[in-house]
Amino acid sequence: MYTETSAPRRQGDKARLLSPPYPATNGQCLTFWYHMYGSSIGTLNVYTSSFNHLSAPLFTISGNQGNQWRQAQLTIQIQEQYKVWTMCDI
Repeated sequence: MYTETSAPRRQGDKARLLSPPYPATNGQCLTFWYHMYGSSIGTLNVYTSSFNHLSAPLFTISGNQGNQWRQAQLTIQIQEQYKVWTMCDI
């Protein structure tokens, strides 16, 4: 997923990415890469949802993280079918 955060984007814009459903898990690893560079970078949040209930953020990062790709890894433990939400606030 790519979201431009400079013009024509405006502060308050949002981008969302929703995964297909995954089965319940006692320890699934979610690995992803992100690149957040520049003065107008907002916040990246990663959540899970099940039965239309959004979790607290599993991962949050804001602002300029340098001109490089960075890897993040999360362990997901959830007792029912779930989806992964990625939300970018500009």
